[in-house]
Formats: sequence, structure tokens, C-alpha cells
Amino acid sequence: MDKFETITGVAAPMPMINIDTDMIIPKNFLKTIKRSGLGVNLFDEMRYEIPGFVLNQEAYRNTEVLVTGANFGCGSSREHAPWAIKDFGIRCVIAPSFAD
Repeated sequence: MDKFETITGVAAPMPMINIDTDMIIPKNFLKTIKRSGLGVNLFDEMRYEIPGFVLNQEAYRNTEVLVTGANFGCGSSREHAPWAIKDFGIRCVIAPSFAD
């Protein structure tokens, strides 16, 4: 992520706890070492299987801030997860806690 002091943008509410790395970017998309092109698969199962998912809503399609529940990023170590978040256009994740 790029350093910033102030951000102005759309904030998407995603009040789920324990959002793990497999939810962020499913393992079947980990075949690349490039940091670009992963955003299309960010939250793949939720975005393409749940029509009311927050990032599918018109108001949040260009979100730059993701507001989540506790323990964001838990699960297996996966570099692709932050790469997918950044590639999608999200610049900031706000959560009560983050996984190691």
C-alpha cells in the first residue's frame, strides 16, 4: 500500500469478522507472481455469487476504503491478498483488529 496522510473516497461497509485470505482471493487465482490483474478476483465468491454483496452495489463500486469487522486477513499467509485489494482500487482497510 502507498503511504498517505489523508484519504477522501467512498467507504464500503463490510461488517464481517474473520475475513480470511481465501475469502479475499481464493487459492485458484494464486497462479501468478504479478501484482496486477488480481483485483477482478477480489472477494470472488461473494462478488459473483451474492448479488447484494456490498462491492456489487452501485454506491460502492469505486470504493477506496473498506470498513470490516475484527480479525481481517486471518488464514494462511498469502501475498496475493493485499495485491488483490490494491489492484481493485482499495487504498485503506479499517478494522478493529488484523490477523498476524
